[in-house]
Amino acid sequence: MTRMGCKTEQWYEEKARNLPWRETSDPYLIWVSEIILQQTRVAQGLPFYYNFITKFPSVKSLAEASEDEVLKIWQGLGYYSRARNMMKAAQIILKEYKGSFPDSIEELKKIPGIGNYTAAAIGSFAFNIRIPAIDGNVRRVASRLYGLHEPIGTPNSDKKIEALLLNEMQPCPPALFNQAMMEIGATVCKPANPECTQCPYEDVCVARIKNLQKILPVKSVKKAPREVYLDYLFINAEGFTWLQKRTTDSIWKGLYEFPNIQNTKNSKDVNPFQDWFVNNEDTQMHKPFTIKHQLTHQTIFATLWQFSCKEANIVEEKIQDKLRLKLSEIHAFPAHRLMLKFLEKVI
Repeated sequence: MTRMGCKTEQWYEEKARNLPWRETSDPYLIWVSEIILQQTRVAQGLPFYYNFITKFPSVKSLAEASEDEVLKIWQGLGYYSRARNMMKAAQIILKEYKGSFPDSIEELKKIPGIGNYTAAAIGSFAFNIRIPAIDGNVRRVASRLYGLHEPIGTPNSDKKIEALLLNEMQPCPPALFNQAMMEIGATVCKPANPECTQCPYEDVCVARIKNLQKILPVKSVKKAPREVYLDYLFINAEGFTWLQKRTTDSIWKGLYEFPNIQNTKNSKDVNPFQDWFVNNEDTQMHKPFTIKHQLTHQTIFATLWQFSCKEANIVEEKIQDKLRLKLSEIHAFPAHRLMLKFLEKVI
């Protein structure tokens, strides 16, 4: 197809949004922005980016931070393994690379949380390495541009797209070309109702010419999310309550939440905690409520069982190895979105 490099450069300079990470070649700032924007829209990610680089302005400051500090600043973004990997990565960069990001794709991909796309983004934006950065937006643009009917997101599909884009980007500075492709995907070549007349590739795009915009890209069939049933316990005892920190490997590892147990089905009216306090006249049980919480691979049905108790010491006998704290102190601890939903209702 016709080389569009110069036209791409002109389009980007005229149409691109003004975003802070596009004004720098600092690999640390580029890395932070790319990790935050994984699974996150720019509008949502932008305030998190500013908060993150204010709290942790350098690799060293992030490497020396506590897990609670990092997860707290990440709170609300989800996919918390990203934050944990960033801590590990910063520690490795500080120790093994003397605090500076390596300037090769191979070395970048050795760092936790940096895969093909993030390595290519850092490599092209910070070190001018000529390599396509292929994310979801770029996959969609390339699929329509070249008329690719192979499902996107597979290693073979990405390899094909990389080869096509590597040829396409030759006239352009690699950073500008990659940013332009991402921008076209985010603002013009949208999943539904693409604005083809605003695209610099309009006259050579196979999907546009053959009217395939609603067919391409072809997506792989996803598995239906599995259902998970959780029962949470909230106790108000003399203004105190109890939290636990997730220590097992899970999406919420390192985050704080009310004590909980997992069931095989929705417990509904059967209180799994009722035997704890049922014989205590100083304890009152309140009406429970259930929240449906959707994750990518799980649909969680979480029931919150509520007790109030006149004496905190009575609770201590039942709850062991949990963190006792004042109700007013809860918000100082990093928590997942489901926990935040609970807090909105009970605190």
